[in-house]
Amino acid sequence: MSLSPRIMVGFTLIELVVVLIIVGILAVVAVPKFISLGDEAERSALLTDYSAFASAVSLYHDAWLVLGEGQAVARLANFGQGNVSSTATGFPYSTSGIDTDVFNACLQVWHGLIQSDITLAYVTDADIPSTHIQLGYTYTTNACIYRGIYFIQQQQSTPQMTYYFDTGKVIIRDAFYDISQ
Repeated sequence: MSLSPRIMVGFTLIELVVVLIIVGILAVVAVPKFISLGDEAERSALLTDYSAFASAVSLYHDAWLVLGEGQAVARLANFGQGNVSSTATGFPYSTSGIDTDVFNACLQVWHGLIQSDITLAYVTDADIPSTHIQLGYTYTTNACIYRGIYFIQQQQSTPQMTYYFDTGKVIIRDAFYDISQ
């Protein structure tokens, strides 16, 4: 009479614990990478819109030059929806005329030059922690400054674009804002 070996199906408690520990370690390593992908997607969307804006500024100015305009125009024909006004130097400024105040012009020029799903509004530094928009703008007497709000709220460097509407210069860079104070 010979003894045949028994085939055991199943796991011991120790084997299950080891598998759970390995899965836990993998989760700890993998989850931050997935979170980081969301941040990178947001950053990429902002940078894509910034690049589209910079290209549109250049195209607008070229159209202004081709049409032989030598002064500010209320609406540049044959560009976009034909409602973008320029500065005296031929760079896009607003969609409501050449006499628009800078506060409104910065919002209007963004929407006049590109189509974007990114939410945009004027945001003061004090309002950054509580706002729920993606892109906040502020301004100086000769420039519009656009900032990625999510990254500032996360205390990370943020993609920032400064548009100088008198010269058409567009500067895209990473900036850090300390809102913890």
